[in-house]
Amino acid sequence: MARKVRIFVENTSQHIILKSLNGVTLFQDEEDYLTFKHILEELNKTHSIKIHSYVMTLQYFEFLATPKHPDTLSKFIQSLGRKYVGYFNKKYERVGTIWEGRYKSSIVQDELFLLDIMKYIEKKADEKHAFSSLGKNLYAKADTIVSEHEMYQKLAYSENHRLQYYSRFFNSKIDDTKNKFLQDCLEKQLVTGSKEFIKNLEELVGMPLSSKNRGRPKKQTKNKRKKMYKNLVVLDKKKHIDFKVSKLENLSFAKQTAFVPVIANEIGLIAADFPVVFTADEDISLVAIISLGGDCLALDAQNKWTTSYVPSHLRKYPFSLANTKDKPEQKIVLIDEDSSLFSKSKGKQLFKKNGEQSEVLISAVDFLTTHENQMIISKDLAKLISDSGILEDREISIGEGDEKKVLINGFKVINKEKLNALSDDILANWVRRGIIGIIDAHTKSLQNIQHLFNIAHKRQS
Repeated sequence: MARKVRIFVENTSQHIILKSLNGVTLFQDEEDYLTFKHILEELNKTHSIKIHSYVMTLQYFEFLATPKHPDTLSKFIQSLGRKYVGYFNKKYERVGTIWEGRYKSSIVQDELFLLDIMKYIEKKADEKHAFSSLGKNLYAKADTIVSEHEMYQKLAYSENHRLQYYSRFFNSKIDDTKNKFLQDCLEKQLVTGSKEFIKNLEELVGMPLSSKNRGRPKKQTKNKRKKMYKNLVVLDKKKHIDFKVSKLENLSFAKQTAFVPVIANEIGLIAADFPVVFTADEDISLVAIISLGGDCLALDAQNKWTTSYVPSHLRKYPFSLANTKDKPEQKIVLIDEDSSLFSKSKGKQLFKKNGEQSEVLISAVDFLTTHENQMIISKDLAKLISDSGILEDREISIGEGDEKKVLINGFKVINKEKLNALSDDILANWVRRGIIGIIDAHTKSLQNIQHLFNIAHKRQS
């Protein structure tokens, strides 16, 4: 299971909480509060982050801030945590961390929820509590930590009127339902925003961000994965005599693809960049994972493949092969008639004027035939591995318990313990046949699951 992915949106605030480990009291006297505040003030000068509201409590530090860069917040939290732990451990003669793992954060739709989160945070401290932003935002007391957000500044044109407006808002009746929503979004690290806002973010980062219903997820079937062909028809030299095909450069047809079939002799090339796994259906095969539940992460903004090697399954588009009902051994050529690669005005002809196949079409058919043969061999190898009983179900998810969100499922991976338990004669046979090489490429490729998260994280920023 991967870590919860960190999302960054430029000029957008985040609601953050950093909790103590096992209820450790973070601030045991005023000196502790003052030291933590001093560290905050120093880091505020050296990191590109604007803190709009905050509160220091005995068990956690919670704040609302707008980081300038994708790595600003993580570096800020890392420096803050490390510096205070050094002070705390020295003073109280202890060792080890005082923090509960990673901080939790939630992207905020500022137009709808920024002021609510400011109020939510500042209501957690008594008005006499000196170590929160309440003094600055409600009473205009000096506080070098706080930077006013433009939403706060737009409350009124003068400071006095602004304070009056925020005071009325701050002292208005507490909305328990809204507070529960803000708390859940932070604890589950979901987006604090409207459905439309979340949908726009999902399109931006290419992965789901909203909460999903719990329960055993449905496996993604083979039919659901194959979305690259829109209108497959039999290639007919009479009907398609004037058809021309352009060079395959734009791969927009694969934008919604989560898995790409992989043949055995290309696994090393694809596994260098993407996880290669086994399908969980009866017709088991090797596939590369190129999505985290949203759009394909292997395509750039111009729908070009982002690595040097394009899988052969994609390179055969817009052509395909199929069996005839009467003669299963006989193959017929299909084309995606609705593909933008086909035209009557540009590209290279599929047929000569006399109806014979052009060199372009002959080359395409040869490629299809070779790919088909290689796919049969690859499926036989995948079935052999599957029949040995060494595969186990796997999924890609983020969060734990009730916060768990499954992004991709319906695939299998090698169980190393079961692999090592196979008899020596089987392993020796697999070495000779090159199967162990395929298994090694597969197991190493699983490290690229984190690479997918990195792509998603960089894409949205």
